[in-house]
Amino acid sequence: MFNILKKSIIFFILFLLFILCIFFYWKYPSVIYKKNLESLKYAEIIKKINQKNTKNFNEVENFIIQNNNIYGTLAALSLAKKYVLYNNLDKAFIQLKNSLKYTQEENLKNFLKLNMAKIQIQKNKNNEALNILLTIKNYNWNNMIENMKGDIFINKNNKKEALKHWEKSFLIEDSNASKEIINMKINELKK
Repeated sequence: MFNILKKSIIFFILFLLFILCIFFYWKYPSVIYKKNLESLKYAEIIKKINQKNTKNFNEVENFIIQNNNIYGTLAALSLAKKYVLYNNLDKAFIQLKNSLKYTQEENLKNFLKLNMAKIQIQKNKNNEALNILLTIKNYNWNNMIENMKGDIFINKNNKKEALKHWEKSFLIEDSNASKEIINMKINELKK
């Protein structure tokens, strides 16, 4: 009797392990499949953005709304760039602003904010651009922020403030190419 009970317990344990293995292998590939599917959809959306047909933009916007993740944010950045090329600055700004709501990574948020400020500068909404720049608290972005502040103040015809911010940006900047551009702005202003 003891032998039959032992065999039943062993059989029951093996049966449970078998069921658990089946369940694990059934669930695990679906997670991988879902991630691969998202990346494939993202690749498709990027192709549609790069086509010259603006009718695809509605489909891209739907993708962005449905994907509140990194794929949605990257698609929104690409779509915003395309809208800027077509001089539809309002739609570009909306895409970046909406992506900002569900983006968690600080540097990506700051990148979105910088692009939003650039759009506001292009629209001559300098105070709004300045307010956006003031929300960026990470000092690693100070060189770009100061450079853009200089651009804002030159748009406002405040040469003294523009010069102050460009010089500050020049001192912080590490890139020689960027330093050269800032130096050209400073020299042009001093003429």
